[in-house]
Amino acid sequence: MLYRADFHIHSCLSPCASLEMSPIAIVQRAREVGLNAIALSDHNCAFNLPGFAKICAREGMACLYGMEVTTVEEAHMLCLFDRLENAMELGAMVYDSLPDIPNRPEKFGDQPIIDENEEILGFAEKFLISASGFDIGSLLEQVHALDGLFVPAHIDRSVYGVIAQLGFLPDEPFDAVELTAYGDPALALDYPIIRNSDSHMLNTLGGACTEFEIDALTVANLRAQLNPA
Repeated sequence: MLYRADFHIHSCLSPCASLEMSPIAIVQRAREVGLNAIALSDHNCAFNLPGFAKICAREGMACLYGMEVTTVEEAHMLCLFDRLENAMELGAMVYDSLPDIPNRPEKFGDQPIIDENEEILGFAEKFLISASGFDIGSLLEQVHALDGLFVPAHIDRSVYGVIAQLGFLPDEPFDAVELTAYGDPALALDYPIIRNSDSHMLNTLGGACTEFEIDALTVANLRAQLNPA
C-alpha cells in the first residue's frame, strides 16, 4: 500500500501551535490534502495522543504516535511509535524530566489537553518548550528500547536542528533524518531522509510529506524501507 505521510504535526497542546489544531481538525485536514498517514508530535509530552488515537481509529486514518523532544543540547528529535503505550511511556519520562518552569499562558499561549470529542481535560502545567533532561544519546537509547523510530528533526534549520546546535551531524544509529520541504539532501550524509511539514497551523499541514510503499504502517516496515538490507 502507498502511504502519503506527514509525521511531524503539532496539536494545540504545543504552545507555539494554533488553537485550531485539535486532533479532530488535524485528521480532517490531513484527509483534505491527500494524506493517509499522520503522526501527532507535540513538544516534550504525549498528553493528546490518546484522543488522537481514538479519532484516527474512528476515521480510518493510519497513524503513528510521536513526540518532538528537545534534548539537553537544545536539538529537536522526532520520536515515533506504532504502539500508543510505548509513546505514552516515553512521554511521561520526558515530561517528568522537564524543569519545573510553569507555562505562562498570557505570554506563550495555553497548553490544552484535548480528548476525542474536543473536550478540554486540563492543561499541561510545565512550559513545554524547555529542554528535557535527555541528551541525544540517552534519548536515542530509550526510544530504541521502546521500539520506536528516532529521527533528528529539521536538520537544515538554523535553530533547534542538530547541525545548528552541534555544528555537525553526529554518527549515531539514527533511523533517518528529517529535512524541511526544500532542505538540501547533502546535509543528510548517508542517512535516509524523510520530509514532514512540522505544522503548527492547519494551512501548512501536508506542505511536506514522504511516501512509503509498505504493507502496513508499522515501525518495523518503515525501518525496513528506510534501511534496506
